[in-house]
Amino acid sequence: MPKIYLACAAIAIVIGAYFFGIARGRDICTYEIATHAATISQQQNNTKEKINAEILRTSTDDIRDILRTKYTIAD
Repeated sequence: MPKIYLACAAIAIVIGAYFFGIARGRDICTYEIATHAATISQQQNNTKEKINAEILRTSTDDIRDILRTKYTIAD
């Protein structure tokens, strides 16, 4: 009888470890996706800042605004 309880306990531990591993893997994947998305967003913002600084430095911001208003899709 004690062997049956021991076997059931071992099986329950293995099953619990399996589901814990699935949950832990999902959490790690979610964390990595979030950090990757934040990194990409930061890179895009840095690129936009560089482009906007270059445009303002060369005084082409007026041309840029005119072209944006003239060639954008109206709602």
